[in-house]
Amino acid sequence: MEYIMKRIILLSIMIITGFTYSQSDYRFFINKINMPINNKGVLGAVNVPPDGSLGRYNGIGFLFSGGFLISGYNSDTLWANGQATASLIENHLPGPFGSNQFDPRHKVYVVKKTDPHFGPSWQEWVFAVELGAKFYDGDGDGIYNPVDKNNNGVWDPDEDRPDLIGDELAWSVYNDGVTPRLRFVDAEPVGIEIRQSVFGFRSGTSGVLENMIFIRYEILNTGALYPVLDSVYFAAWADADLGDHVDDLVGADTLSNSGYLYNDSADAAFGNDPPAFFINILQGPVAYIPGETFIDVNANGIYDEGIDTPLDTAYNNNGPLRGIETYPGARNQKLTSFVHYQASDPTLGDPNTMQEARNYMLGQHRQGGYINPCTWILGQVRGGVNCSEVNPLYWYSGDPESNIGWINTRPTDQRMIVNTGHFTLLENEPVTIIIGYTIGHGTDEKNSVTKGKLFSQYASEFYQSNFENTLVSVDDDKLMLPDDFKLFQNYPNPFNPSTKISWQSPVGSWQTIKVFDVLGREVATLVDEYRDAGYYEVEFQSSIGSLQYASGVYYYQLKAGSYIETKKMILLR
Repeated sequence: MEYIMKRIILLSIMIITGFTYSQSDYRFFINKINMPINNKGVLGAVNVPPDGSLGRYNGIGFLFSGGFLISGYNSDTLWANGQATASLIENHLPGPFGSNQFDPRHKVYVVKKTDPHFGPSWQEWVFAVELGAKFYDGDGDGIYNPVDKNNNGVWDPDEDRPDLIGDELAWSVYNDGVTPRLRFVDAEPVGIEIRQSVFGFRSGTSGVLENMIFIRYEILNTGALYPVLDSVYFAAWADADLGDHVDDLVGADTLSNSGYLYNDSADAAFGNDPPAFFINILQGPVAYIPGETFIDVNANGIYDEGIDTPLDTAYNNNGPLRGIETYPGARNQKLTSFVHYQASDPTLGDPNTMQEARNYMLGQHRQGGYINPCTWILGQVRGGVNCSEVNPLYWYSGDPESNIGWINTRPTDQRMIVNTGHFTLLENEPVTIIIGYTIGHGTDEKNSVTKGKLFSQYASEFYQSNFENTLVSVDDDKLMLPDDFKLFQNYPNPFNPSTKISWQSPVGSWQTIKVFDVLGREVATLVDEYRDAGYYEVEFQSSIGSLQYASGVYYYQLKAGSYIETKKMILLR
C-alpha cells in the first residue's frame, strides 16, 4: 500500500509540475559526441534546441540520421520495418505495442551517475519499469522500489536502483504499430516492441571512450499477432555525413564486426584530418542453430537443456550492476554482411518495398543477388588481391590506408547498412543487440579509418569485459602494437569441441591461418584476409555441421608475407 501511495503522489507531482514528463526528445551529449535522440528510435535527425539536429563530433555534424531496419518471416510471409528517416521509413510509434502513442509516460527516461541517490530520476524510473525497463533488484522481490532503507543517504547493494551502464543512460520504448509512411506501403505490424538504451562513459576514465557511445536494442515479440517470427535480420542503419554530404566513402571491417564511413579527402568542415564513423556490432543476437551451436539429440530443432549437447554459448552483457546472462547451446551472431546504398540512385537507391529492404539485409543489392567485386563499378580490388576470392557479403573490406583489398572508389551521399542475423523472436522472449557508434580521428581521412578500426577493437574488448575494464589511452599507438610476429599456443590444448588460436602482427599485411592434418593436407582455412597491426584470436571448431574432424594431431600455421610459423595441437574426442 505504501508503494502504491508513493506512486500516486509521484504521478500527481509530475503532472502538475510538468517535471520533464513530456520529454519525447533528448540531447545525449557526452564527451565529444553530441547526439539528439527521440522516443521512437531516431538518432541525429531530431531537432533539440539550441543545437538543432545532427549527431555532432567536436561540434561538427557527422550523422544526419541513424536508426535500424528489421525483417523476417511469419510462417511464409515476409515482413520488414524500421526507422530510417532519410529514406522516409518511419514505422514505429512511442510506447509499448497496443498502447496510446500520446501517453505522456512514453518519453525518454534519463538517469546519470551523478544523480542524487533515490532522487527524482530514480523515482521517475518507476514508470520506465512499468513500460519494460530493467532495474537492479537489490532486495530480490521483483518490484522496483527505490527506497533508502537505512536512511544513510547513499545506495546500498540490498536496495533497488535504475539500470545504469556507464555515466549516463537514456531509455525509451517504441513499437511497430504505425501505418507505414511512404515506404513499405504493403507492410503490416507484427507486434514488435523495442526497448532502446543509449549510454556512454565520461572521458575521465579513458581517452578511447570519449569517441564512442553505445546503443542497446532489446527486441520483443509481444505475441499479440504472431507467436513466432523467424529468420530475423537486424540492420543498424545510418545516413552519415562527415561535414559535406557528397564526399563520403564506405567500407567493412570484419575483424571488429563493423561498417564505416570516411571522407575521400580533406573536408571543408573538418579540415585536413576528417574523422571516420564506425558502427560496431558488439553483441549480436542470440541464435540457437542445430548442428552448429548444439547437437540436437532428440531431433526436434529446439535446444533442450539437459537433453541436447551444447557446442557454444551466447552471452547478454548487462553491465556491472546486473551482470552477464549465459545461453548454453547458442551463439551471438556477428556481422553477417555490410552494404550501402545511395540517395536517388536508379539501381542502388532507397528500398521501396519490404523485399528490397530484405535484400539489403542479406548483403545483396536492392533487386536481389550478390554483386561481383571483380566488376562492381563503385569499387576496385587493389594491391594484388585476387578479386575472385573477395567475399561479396562485406562490401569494400579492404584497407584504405594501405590501398590493399576491395576499396570503395566513388564518393557520394551514402547510406550504411550493418547487418546481423539470423535469429528467432519467440513470444515474450526478448533478444538483445548492442551496437557502438565509434569515431576514429587520425592524421588524415585514411588514417582516421585505421584509428577507427583500432578504437572499434577496443570497444569490442570493453564490451567483452561487461563494460567494466577501463581502456588505456590510445594516443600513443606504440604502447599497444606488438614489435614482431608471433603465433601463440592454442588454448585449451588438447581440446574438444573448440580451441582458440591467437597471434600478433607488428604491421598490416595479408594474413592466413590454416589447419593441416599429420599428412600435411589442408583441412581448414580460418583466416585469409588483410589485417592491420594488432593482436588477434580465432576459434577452431572440431566439427562444422555434418563435418567432424577425427581425433589426433593437427598443425596450425600463420603466414604473413614472408613470415611463417607453425604449431601443433591435439584434438581428443
